[in-house]
Amino acid sequence: MKKILVVLLAAIVGISAVNAQPTKKQLKSVKAEVAAWTADGWKVAPGNLSMAEQILMQKEYVKKVNNEGEPLYVFGESTAVGQTFKAAQLSVMRGVKMNALEQLDTEITAIIQNDLANKQQSLDKAISVDKVLNRTKEVISNRLPRGIKVVTVYRELKTKNVEVRAMYAYNYDKVNEMIAAAASEALEKEIAEMVKGN
Repeated sequence: MKKILVVLLAAIVGISAVNAQPTKKQLKSVKAEVAAWTADGWKVAPGNLSMAEQILMQKEYVKKVNNEGEPLYVFGESTAVGQTFKAAQLSVMRGVKMNALEQLDTEITAIIQNDLANKQQSLDKAISVDKVLNRTKEVISNRLPRGIKVVTVYRELKTKNVEVRAMYAYNYDKVNEMIAAAASEALEKEIAEMVKGN
């Protein structure tokens, strides 16, 4: 208990230099989350922020909005298991990117449908939105930068494997720009394949 309070105090001092002072209610919530995560066996890998700092950072990033009141970030979360920390971390990064893109399915589909409506008139056959959507996600996930690490914790399982849990934040506007370019590229490839097949 004493150790959790010391970590929590260190987190407050570290984050208060960058952000506003956390409220008592926030501190109580963070303390409870740290206790729950620790009880579940989660640990912080060397070189990362303390668990309390990561949880406070998560809460701060979720609240950030632009001038129009829209979220500034889209978040990707995932958990993966591997024989080593590095193996699990690689798997979790793929999951984080896909999770972030799943949250943007509506935006991606709208862009694709708009592009399709503009190009469909000059085509003999219909193009599958799902096929272009999957291809677009694949292109974006390969190009999506790492993002801002918000949470990275791990725990050792009874099987001697390592489970890693991560959350990354991606700038919403930059991801939307990437979506538009990737959707256009995926659509052009689909059209080229369709024309080649004729």
